[in-house]
Amino acid sequence: MTRFDVGGNTIRLLLAFSLALLLSLITSTAFAQSPGPLQGRLFGNQQGSVLVVTLHGDLSDGSNATYHYDIAQQIAGRNRNVIAFGMLRPGYADGQGLQSPGSNNNRRDHYTRRNNQLVAETIQNLRSATGASQVIAIGHSGGAAQLGAVIGRFPGVVDVAVLVSCPCDISRWRQMRGRGNWSNSQSPSRFVGNVPASTRVIAVTGANDDNAFPVLAQTYIAQLQSRGVPASYVEVSGAGHSYGGLRSTVQNVVLREIR
Repeated sequence: MTRFDVGGNTIRLLLAFSLALLLSLITSTAFAQSPGPLQGRLFGNQQGSVLVVTLHGDLSDGSNATYHYDIAQQIAGRNRNVIAFGMLRPGYADGQGLQSPGSNNNRRDHYTRRNNQLVAETIQNLRSATGASQVIAIGHSGGAAQLGAVIGRFPGVVDVAVLVSCPCDISRWRQMRGRGNWSNSQSPSRFVGNVPASTRVIAVTGANDDNAFPVLAQTYIAQLQSRGVPASYVEVSGAGHSYGGLRSTVQNVVLREIR
């Protein structure tokens, strides 16, 4: 039998090469990893200086929460310094083996104090784990409602909040739709006075949105502006409530905000 002697330097070189290869594979593909408490999938460069977090809507049709993964993946794919996290909101599953703790109350009246705290804690843990110098969060529909409450309840948790199709005044939203009030849900409009001037807030709404009517986000943004918060409203002509018609506008907004 032939014997090969391998020196210590050679072993160290092989280990270094193997580690570099592993990191290369990890950072070029999506993988399930979360510092918790909520679950989700990471995309892009683990060493990215910008963290982008995406939150899906309520998916009242009962479907799995996956479309926000595409949003995260596309943004990370266009920016080498970005790591993006598609977050599963409390009680939601992606049908691919991941499910977040908590309850979505059958996908109604679930923007609760506890659920919003879980969202905030996960973002804070992600910032700490990745060492990101900038955090941009994108919430669509119910995800926007939760994000809007979070930035008021937890000042400074994100640097830029992009609220897409946001029902920013929950009580008014339910009333305009002829539905009963969601008494357990926290409304972004309630926490306007706590959003710091260091947080940029951008609302993107379809002009034809007949669910989260444009006036809801318009009023919320105007209230923030009156307090000196750098907030702006972007209305997309011809678009409705669905994220599909707003996708390109949202991506352009995020690309402008990335440092």
